[in-house]
Amino acid sequence: MSSSIFLKKKKRSAVLLDKHHSIRLLKTNKKRIIKKRNNKIKGFEQLLVKELNEEMISTSNSTVNEISENVNTVVIEGLPVTFLLKLGKEFFSDLEAVKYYYNSKHEDFYKNRSLLEESLQSSINNASSEEQLKVSEFISNK
Repeated sequence: MSSSIFLKKKKRSAVLLDKHHSIRLLKTNKKRIIKKRNNKIKGFEQLLVKELNEEMISTSNSTVNEISENVNTVVIEGLPVTFLLKLGKEFFSDLEAVKYYYNSKHEDFYKNRSLLEESLQSSINNASSEEQLKVSEFISNK
């Protein structure tokens, strides 16, 4: 009998410790405990944001599908610079980012990969659908 009383007291003390711990998280000035509390709150916030995003995506599926049908995108991110330059010289030779990529006199364009990608992507998006098909074939045949 004494062992069962001991176990009951142990369970009660565990429950009490858990309650005290949660109260301590709310009312404290210790940095470590404040960080724990803030991390828990951030975790809950991230879960709520994910749930809201999923709900918004599910409600706006029709508009997303319409937008994706209208846009024929050719993605050039992650391609090697030499291939991007070949692509630029083949289809968009008038772009300054393509012309002056290796020219050190033009500091804005000299080995500026992000500017090269941006200018090529905008030129591809502004091109006609036939040219976009040619570019996509060129990229697929690399």
